[in-house]
Amino acid sequence: LDSIAAAAEAAAAPEGAADSAAAAPAAVAAAAAAAEGAAAAAAAATAAAAAVAAAAASAAAAATAAAAAAEGAAAAAAAAAAEGAAAAAAAAAAAAAAAVSTAIPILPSSLSRRGLQSHSRVVAGAHVAAAPTLREGVEVAVVGAAEPAAVVAGSRVAAVVVVEAVVAHLVAVQNGDIYDPAVPDSPAHSASSHQHQQQQQQQQQQQQQQQQQQQQQKEQQQQQQQQQQQVQQHQRMEQQQQQQQQQQQQPQAVQQQQPQQEVQQQHQQQPQQQQQQQQQPLQQPHRHRRTTSPCTPN
Repeated sequence: LDSIAAAAEAAAAPEGAADSAAAAPAAVAAAAAAAEGAAAAAAAATAAAAAVAAAAASAAAAATAAAAAAEGAAAAAAAAAAEGAAAAAAAAAAAAAAAVSTAIPILPSSLSRRGLQSHSRVVAGAHVAAAPTLREGVEVAVVGAAEPAAVVAGSRVAAVVVVEAVVAHLVAVQNGDIYDPAVPDSPAHSASSHQHQQQQQQQQQQQQQQQQQQQQQKEQQQQQQQQQQQVQQHQRMEQQQQQQQQQQQQPQAVQQQQPQQEVQQQHQQQPQQQQQQQQQPLQQPHRHRRTTSPCTPN
């Protein structure tokens, strides 16, 4: 069996070789066609690269033109901005001058530079705290009256904001819409002072009422003490009167007892005396007999 199988394989091998030899020319033709396609693709790629290079060149030209246009536009915008800034600066200076001229008659005389500084910090703290030069300019402009250049020195826009804020705040204070303790002449301050006065008056009235109540209580206590003292004195006087009456009644009782005893003694003595008197006449004749008996002769 093994030999038969080997013989069969040996017979089939030349047939496979013949088939592969027949297929080789077709493979070579396919390889040639592929090489031609690759060459065409390379040519197309070269053309595309050339087109890209041309587009890049046109883009560079466009960029150059855009840069030139941008430079021109920037120059024009800068010029326009400069003109606008100059106009804004002039308007800011005019507004600052108007604000300062408006703020001068509104400011009370009691505000000092230090008070205005703290006042402006309260009103526009961010602008004032960020710009000490501006703060000084606002103080000089508002207190010194009519120097808008000093206001515009730090920052024109911020100066206008600060001055307008200060003026608006002061106007609101003067109208009575806002209470500010730094402005004593304002209606709100007068209203608050009136309320404070009312509170003080109420406190004084309460204190007076308390004092009156305390005085009334003291007077009542004094009256009660006086009444108690009077009652005690009356009781003492009654006790003294009772003692005096008792003292007076005792000797009267003794005196009354003595006459009664004397009367009793007299009553007792009278019968005794009567008895004695009755006995004495009986005894006297006997004595007479005795006295007379010796005279008679025996």
